Amino acid sequence: MPAVNQNKEDLESSSEEEEQGAHHCIAWSGNNRKVPILIFHAEALMTKDNDVRSIGARYHLAYKIVRTESRLVRSILTVHGFHEVHPNSNDFNLMWTGSHPKPFILRGLLEFQKVNHFPR
Repeated sequence: MPAVNQNKEDLESSSEEEEQGAHHCIAWSGNNRKVPILIFHAEALMTKDNDVRSIGARYHLAYKIVRTESRLVRSILTVHGFHEVHPNSNDFNLMWTGSHPKPFILRGLLEFQKVNHFPR
């Protein structure tokens, strides 16, 4: 499954890169800075910045879109290096849905899987 796993060496190099401004799309929080927070930049749609694209590719991040057609969301995620998986796949980090997910789907989510809070 795609997940952000980071060992101590990656964390140290990531911190150094962040201080240098190399990865402006990811911030680390929580105890010992182990919780990643992704920062999406809308201007990346226009610039096609490879540094922005490298974030999703580096961590093998995936998304799926269910019961909606969200071209803007799809474009933003693609520009940031996420790849799309089939709507029936469970191999994703982010699920964007156009309706309220069923409770059994929410219970089946793993710790690193997220769903949009407000449908559509």
